[in-house]
Amino acid sequence: MAAAEPLIEVKGLKVHFHTEDGVALAVDGVDFSIAPERTLGVVGESGCGKSVTARAIMGLIEPPGRIEQGEILLHGPDGIVDIAGLDPRGAEIRDIRGTEIAMIFQEPMTSLNPVFKIGDQIVEAILLHENLSRSQARERAIDLLAAVGIPMPRQRFDHFPHQLSGGMRQRAMIAMAMSCNPRLLIADEPTTALDVTIQAQVLDLMNALRRDFNTAILFITHDLGVIAGMADDVVVMYLGKIVESAPVREIFRHPKHPYTQGLMGSIPSLTDWGARRLTAIEGVVPSPFAHAQGCGFAPRCPHAMEVCRRRSPDLLKVGPGHTAACFLHQAAP
Repeated sequence: MAAAEPLIEVKGLKVHFHTEDGVALAVDGVDFSIAPERTLGVVGESGCGKSVTARAIMGLIEPPGRIEQGEILLHGPDGIVDIAGLDPRGAEIRDIRGTEIAMIFQEPMTSLNPVFKIGDQIVEAILLHENLSRSQARERAIDLLAAVGIPMPRQRFDHFPHQLSGGMRQRAMIAMAMSCNPRLLIADEPTTALDVTIQAQVLDLMNALRRDFNTAILFITHDLGVIAGMADDVVVMYLGKIVESAPVREIFRHPKHPYTQGLMGSIPSLTDWGARRLTAIEGVVPSPFAHAQGCGFAPRCPHAMEVCRRRSPDLLKVGPGHTAACFLHQAAP
């Protein structure tokens, strides 16, 4: 069976921030693709480039940041568009945002305008991209609030963000993102601020939306437990690079990169509760200004060799659909 044509392809993406302190290599050569109706999970610690990658796909990189190199190819019925080459303030990228690609941010209180009613904010998003009257847009917004599980949607339409709970605000954000039925939904840590019960409800909702609207999802998180239940495929990012990529079952059963193994070891398990100590990854993610020679994870890696400090390993195949950037699995001189 032939693989589905990708909805979006990211090729050799580099995003640098030019500041008075130097150049920060926030994203340093990233490649991945997402097929329609698939969920790609992106995991890694804070400062590894996950959110910057997402904002680059949305065309939301602001100065002093800029896309230095690479392509972000959006496949559509009318051909392929390279988002990386578009004017970030131009009409073409504005048309893509919302209709083709939408984004759910981590904290809805900072993304929703506190002085406008929830429903009016969704209506404005609909009117921006759809040729509807305001009354038609209002009815669609109410239907969306109902679809994401908000009770009494007609009454909630007239509520302000502060009148809703955290879970309800996140649902309203999802309703706004889905208002124009985008083909790709980017979720940037959408459940971090929620308790586990509401988190489970939001994740179930996103899976249902993917199924009902045929939407692909790029799911960014540091929580591998969430990835296990959400993703079809996983990429692990460290210091602006992808260090491992595989289908979700493969990466949980056979993690190859020491960083991925460290992340896996830090997950508590109900089956061996109290039987083992959780793994702690020593040190912190280096500064993106450092431009260290060799493998960026070498200073924290328990298996680091001399070659790791001299050369940066390539991302190479280590199994079916499985790649890793580590000299432990490559023939290194």
